[in-house]
Amino acid sequence: MDKRRILFFVGLVAMFLALTMFANFGLFEDASWVKLGVLIAMIFTASLGLALVFNPEQIWLNVCRYFSGILFVFSGFVKADDPLGSKYKFIDYFEAWGIDDIFAPTALTFGIILSTIELLVGLALLFKLFPKWSSLGALIFMVAFIPITLYLALQQNISGKELVHDCGCFGDALVLTNWQTFVKNLVIVVPVLITFIFHKKFTDLISDKKSIVILSVLTVVIVGISVYALRHLPPIDFRPYKIGVTLKGEKCGDVVRNNNVKVYQYADFKNVQTGEHKEFDIVNNYPDYTIWEYNPDVPVRTVEEKLDVPQDSSLLNTYVVDNYMFSKNGEDVTCDLISDTSYVLLAIHYDLKQSNPKNQSKVNAVYEWAKSKGYAFYGATSSLDDVIEEYGAQTGAVYPFVSADDILLKTVVRSNPGLVLLKKGLIIDKWHHNDIPSVEKFEAMCK
Repeated sequence: MDKRRILFFVGLVAMFLALTMFANFGLFEDASWVKLGVLIAMIFTASLGLALVFNPEQIWLNVCRYFSGILFVFSGFVKADDPLGSKYKFIDYFEAWGIDDIFAPTALTFGIILSTIELLVGLALLFKLFPKWSSLGALIFMVAFIPITLYLALQQNISGKELVHDCGCFGDALVLTNWQTFVKNLVIVVPVLITFIFHKKFTDLISDKKSIVILSVLTVVIVGISVYALRHLPPIDFRPYKIGVTLKGEKCGDVVRNNNVKVYQYADFKNVQTGEHKEFDIVNNYPDYTIWEYNPDVPVRTVEEKLDVPQDSSLLNTYVVDNYMFSKNGEDVTCDLISDTSYVLLAIHYDLKQSNPKNQSKVNAVYEWAKSKGYAFYGATSSLDDVIEEYGAQTGAVYPFVSADDILLKTVVRSNPGLVLLKKGLIIDKWHHNDIPSVEKFEAMCK
């Protein structure tokens, strides 16, 4: 067997290993060094396989090119797939720097532009379209983001507060801490820099005119994906509340977290009647907000307790939610909703003042049908009671509401309003307000 065939075979094996790692990627805990290491190893293995199969003459240069291209395609796609998630992340950055009043209205536009450029750069690197400019674009990205991520990591160590929870580099597909993001960028910049330095060794596969046509078509396709996600829902759901996942509560049935870790977050509260200050665990025992007022001047203290229990394989397709996910009149109703043995429908309005009333009549019709069947139906919002009453008077939304954090509701469904169908905690389906099914379809679905 000659050398070329051996390299070809080794390359196929490497790509198979990369696909195996990808298939099991979800088993690793987010925001962990292990998952970051697996990501880098997976992309390196895939890059090595592609180089051995298609470019065995310049293996290591092409490994760098493929590595850079795959990362940018991955990063760009998860943002294009979920433009609202990118919008929320840009707003986080704007708020951290105190410029949200000026730039918040442009967050969605920035998100779509960023995802489009990242995807185009990645695809151009993979297929050797304009190697000089695509490698330069990748390098500019890295030069810009390395100091930003270093600043976020350092300020968190100094102040003890997170300006931005995670960089949003990979959307909700992979959440990293600020230090993990910085280390990831230091690793990525190496192959990106090598690709740029030696870009002349990568000859264009096709003419410049054809490359321009291809990139123009790709731009339309990428923007089209984002527009579709805005008008409907993300084509691929990377968030924990995806269809097919079962929600379980730690206090609803002796469920432990998938990583066997109990999380406590202690925050300082002031008693509005006596002025007394007291620390409460806001994850597992949030205090009565009518009596205790949160004190933002004292940093939240996070404590993790390792539980000495075996891994529960039944939790692999579940998401363990925190206590107090939903509340009504100050009482936790989370277990009632996710443990109900019948159908439960949630109309998600993360902010009723911004909720689109265009298809509210369809939501109201589903509510009347659910009520006739005896199924639980609740609106879920972060808005206050007076806003709920005003919205109901204007739109006929007379269903009862439960309270929830707006960030949580934005994560559950990327639509305001959106509709979610549950049974025994299982997320059966969810819809953008443009796609609310008819009552007849619900009749057929909920037999």
